[in-house]
Amino acid sequence: MKKLLKILGITVLVMVVLVVGAAIALPMLVDPQDVKNQLSARVKEHTGRELSIPGEVKLSVFPWLGASLGEVSLGNAPGFKAPVFARTSKVDVRVKLMPLLDRRVEMDTVVVHGLTLNLERDKQGATNWGDLAGAGRSGAAQPASGAPQPAGSQAPALAVLSIGGLDVRDGTLSFTDARAGQAYTVRNLTLKTGALSLDPGQKLDLELGFDLNSASPPLDGRVKAKARLAFDQAANQATISDLDLTGDFKGATLPRGALSATLGADAVLDLGKHTLVVRNLKAQLIDLVATGSLNATGLDKTPAFTGELNLAEFSPRKLLEGLGQPAPKTADAAVLSRASLNAKFAGGADALSVEPLSLKLDDSIVTGKAAVSNFAKPAIRFALALDAIDVDRYLPPGQQPTAASPGAVAGAASGLPLDTLRALDAAGIVKAGKLEIAKLNLSEVTITLDAKDGLLRMSPLAAKLYNGSYAGNITLDARKNTPTLAVDEKIAGVLIEPLLTDLQGEQARLSGTAEASAKLTAAGADAAAIKKTLNGNLAFALRDGAVKGYDIAQMIRNAKSYLGTEVAYDAARKTDFAEIVGTAKVSNGVISNPDLSAKSPLLRVDGNGQASLPDETIDYRVKATLVATSQGQGGKAVDDLSGIPLPIHITGTFSDPKPRPDFEALMQGAVAVKGKELIEQQKSKLTEKVQESVGKSVGDKAGGLLKGLLK
Repeated sequence: MKKLLKILGITVLVMVVLVVGAAIALPMLVDPQDVKNQLSARVKEHTGRELSIPGEVKLSVFPWLGASLGEVSLGNAPGFKAPVFARTSKVDVRVKLMPLLDRRVEMDTVVVHGLTLNLERDKQGATNWGDLAGAGRSGAAQPASGAPQPAGSQAPALAVLSIGGLDVRDGTLSFTDARAGQAYTVRNLTLKTGALSLDPGQKLDLELGFDLNSASPPLDGRVKAKARLAFDQAANQATISDLDLTGDFKGATLPRGALSATLGADAVLDLGKHTLVVRNLKAQLIDLVATGSLNATGLDKTPAFTGELNLAEFSPRKLLEGLGQPAPKTADAAVLSRASLNAKFAGGADALSVEPLSLKLDDSIVTGKAAVSNFAKPAIRFALALDAIDVDRYLPPGQQPTAASPGAVAGAASGLPLDTLRALDAAGIVKAGKLEIAKLNLSEVTITLDAKDGLLRMSPLAAKLYNGSYAGNITLDARKNTPTLAVDEKIAGVLIEPLLTDLQGEQARLSGTAEASAKLTAAGADAAAIKKTLNGNLAFALRDGAVKGYDIAQMIRNAKSYLGTEVAYDAARKTDFAEIVGTAKVSNGVISNPDLSAKSPLLRVDGNGQASLPDETIDYRVKATLVATSQGQGGKAVDDLSGIPLPIHITGTFSDPKPRPDFEALMQGAVAVKGKELIEQQKSKLTEKVQESVGKSVGDKAGGLLKGLLK
């Protein structure tokens, strides 16, 4: 036993002496210049580029086998501008000697200082790093794929591989793209890691930082990142946890000249299953904070993903200001102050769907779902519900939308984007519980849209308003060079007084229940063409109402002074009517109404004329006539005016109508009515005188016969 121990001791002593001796002798026996020459030759052989090592090479053997190099540079590929492809000021690589005997590679921290890397792409798209991907220089003999290897030629597998870390400092990376006309530079690059190991569950701490400079667009900034990485070789999984990425940028193209953003997440990439899971995702841009998650599958062939996105409550107004964009001026300065979003999404390489969707804007909430497929030619589908919104609050101060039906709005559209309409593929429905627009209050609003290949239909359209209803169908056909528009709309049972009161902002002077219909067609891509080609029919009726403050009796009283009679004026300034009805025909933009009729206890009103939409001119006549009644609406007796028509001729333009009494027609009507009465009166008196004279001459019998003949 003692002899055995003695032998082992001597053996160990000899090995120690040999190792120490080698560590001392190797630097003396190995010429560093030979090492540099051999390295340069091997690089030249495999890449065709010059490797220059002008600095000193220091070798070490025990306990680390390694080399420390000063300046090292690798030449650029032919035809590119940078003088070198890469350069370093210091490189240290060391491996522990003794673990190599057990096929264990234990490296010290790899140090790379002063790295400069110049990446270039020329106008033809060639790069200065593409040739480095080859296995060797052109023409060099390579072993055939799958060729049998000589026995024992395979290197033994490593039992353990570990690296103490990476220490990269003062790095500079530049990328010049001549084809795109862009250039980017990364300076002050630092990269520090903890120990790298293939051991399962081993985590790697990483810190990265660099300054970014861009010439087009002009941009400067600092990017910093921290994360913990792990790679499970057995499970073929890579894990990123506690990611903390920040960026601070400055540039003339940025809002207010500066921008900051942060990103945090945990992620697992399964290289075997080709899946990616992202959790605890959090991103912040100014005051906008987004959180969510992502699950992706089929990364190798057919990617698909699901996830969730949440935007915490933020102020759209402040966000726009932070992005250097002016916030829109609104009638209500308090709007655009609160918004938030909650949505779940799913999709793939060519599709995206969001369901459920919940969007809050100030006091309004939109819920529903939406989807888009075929990103090259998007097909959009949606079903959205809006609880309530006051559109007027979001309009510019002093600007109110015209109170018109959807068909009228479509007809007034100018400069239709025909290319956009023809490319549009959209179908869906939008419902609103309450909608206020142009001061009008609508409820149970339904808008159904179907658009494809230039044919757009909004059908059905429906809403409740002022105790009544609206229903409409609109079709816009843009498939031909000249688009066509068709409108079919109706309102029924609408109380006109509260509608006009809300619209005008003051108490309305007209009351009653309104019904109306419009069936119109037009052709053209702008408002002018549509006006000139508008054709169709209109009908309207207003029943059981009153005219307030529009004193028709006063107009009669003023006009009848030409007849020298008196009519009492009703102090209540109210004229009741049973109905106002009429129809109109539209021909090439000219609206002709031949049959306006209004009936009231006091008056009968008739009207006819036309209005030209292209010229915006009016030529219309209204005729009001007192009915044959001995008592007006609370006024004095007006029997002497009954049957006398009061004509009103309306001319001028839409913006400046000129209504005035037609006194000539008034006098003609008065003469006709009163003249007839005078003739009848004189005829009666003449008959009596004739009867009296004849009776005296021929006797009562003959006089009676003549009296009958005269009658």
